[in-house]
Amino acid sequence: MSTRLIRPGAQWGLGSTRPMRAARQFGAATDAPPISDTGMRGLLKWIRQQYPAAVYQQIAAGIQQRLPQAFSGYMLGGWRNTAKLSGFADSSGTATVDTADAANSTPISPSWVDTISQLVGTATGAYLDVSQQQNQNAILNAQLTAIQNGRAPLPISLGANGITFSAAGQTSLVTLLLWLGGGYLVLKAAKVIK
Repeated sequence: MSTRLIRPGAQWGLGSTRPMRAARQFGAATDAPPISDTGMRGLLKWIRQQYPAAVYQQIAAGIQQRLPQAFSGYMLGGWRNTAKLSGFADSSGTATVDTADAANSTPISPSWVDTISQLVGTATGAYLDVSQQQNQNAILNAQLTAIQNGRAPLPISLGANGITFSAAGQTSLVTLLLWLGGGYLVLKAAKVIK
């Protein structure tokens, strides 16, 4: 029997001194189409794609309030006409545009990174455990770096990286109710409770 040395290839991230691309590091993309928009628009579209609707709405509202300069192109009025022509107007005839569509596509300012990280952390804190939060922070930092450099968001899936959204408080409440119900049945069977 002969032994053969196995030399790891570049696909494992060991054949180069360059850092591994974040998309390869964090796993495969979802079945969702890749996002080609850049800047805050691209980031918000990625957040809309990866997070539950209620979490996305909380993040988007926070960004609108704390970073209004990220929507300067919309504030000039160009989006209102485009929304009406594209059929985004509601029954009253006023244009309703999603926050992601109204955001600028220019690279984001480095000073916005902490604000965005805080908003995402606050919106997802009740849904994720500590390891999921750490994983989410690493993915979000990779996305923010791409957005700052004028690139589209990386095709990284939160679900493929073990980040799932379930309210931790609801799970413990259900468990508590099951224990209480089981205890009640045991006490009733033991004829402690009539």
